[in-house]
Amino acid sequence: MISAIVGAGVFALPVLAKEVGLLSVFIIFGGFVYMLGLGYLIVEMTPGTVEEEVETNLGPLVKRILTTVEFAIIFLALVSYAIGLKIHLGVPHLIVLSILIIPLIMELHFPAVFTGFISFFILLFVSLLSLMTIPQMELPVEIFLSESVTAPPAAVPLPITGFEAILPLFLVAVFAFFGHNMIPRVRNILRSKESTKKAVYMSLAIVFLLYLPFAVAVSGVGVEGLATYFLARFFSEPMSSIIDLFSVVVFYTSFILIGLHMVGMFKDKQRGTALTLLGTFALYFVTFFINAPFHLVIASAGFGVTIYAFLTSLAALKAKKMEYLPHAMIVLTSVVWLILLFQAL
Repeated sequence: MISAIVGAGVFALPVLAKEVGLLSVFIIFGGFVYMLGLGYLIVEMTPGTVEEEVETNLGPLVKRILTTVEFAIIFLALVSYAIGLKIHLGVPHLIVLSILIIPLIMELHFPAVFTGFISFFILLFVSLLSLMTIPQMELPVEIFLSESVTAPPAAVPLPITGFEAILPLFLVAVFAFFGHNMIPRVRNILRSKESTKKAVYMSLAIVFLLYLPFAVAVSGVGVEGLATYFLARFFSEPMSSIIDLFSVVVFYTSFILIGLHMVGMFKDKQRGTALTLLGTFALYFVTFFINAPFHLVIASAGFGVTIYAFLTSLAALKAKKMEYLPHAMIVLTSVVWLILLFQAL
């Protein structure tokens, strides 16, 4: 479960947290609770796939919509990881894409031990970055208040607490804690609903306890853009090169593992590989031409997650397999965020 949740999306949190200020702590916590609630619903719904439950309760059309949304989330995640790799390598686009093609064409298969190792490697990497950055932070009063104790008010940028800053941070947080496609598989392994609940709670809690300090610490040093790239320039050698190297490993392995997961969703593996690569590369060049930053792509994936959560919780609400209130809360939360987004557009 931890392997499904842990990913490079966390590196988009600090730049948005910096814009929001102290409120970012509560927004990230809100994304954590939102995903925890969705996980609770999915565990209660069925030991099978979420798609099956949605089709049973909402019909085949909604199931197709859910599947499309799930593909969109994965494509956006793949593109964001490709962007992160490109930023750190600093090489032409074609070289980056060529590097990404190899493991998918070869249809590499990694044992569960390797997947778990990569997940804990990312957690360790995030923890070390947080520990190194905390001593470099400004004082909390300088980060989160509109007036600084060391500079006149006019020289201190005010945190943006408007909807245009809050929504992207929430969406990135939602994506960072999203790994619910693994819940049915975990339940089949553990053979117990209660054990699966504990696995979901513990996994999300562990990740949350690392992601929030990372976002606050890195935002406190004036991060710009991709957090890992900024930190690689913020620290001197040899730490700078180490951060660059570890970041390349994180983005590359994240791309491979999620890409292989997407290929596995197709019955025809060759067709799945072709569609995964073509879709990812097409979307990658679209983001390049519109100059979409890493955190915006991650936030777009997070928007897809809110639609996924809305449809899933709506199916759970219709099934009425548990108390009314938990289903209604997730549905209501999803609707509120979607309405606010469309209003902002």
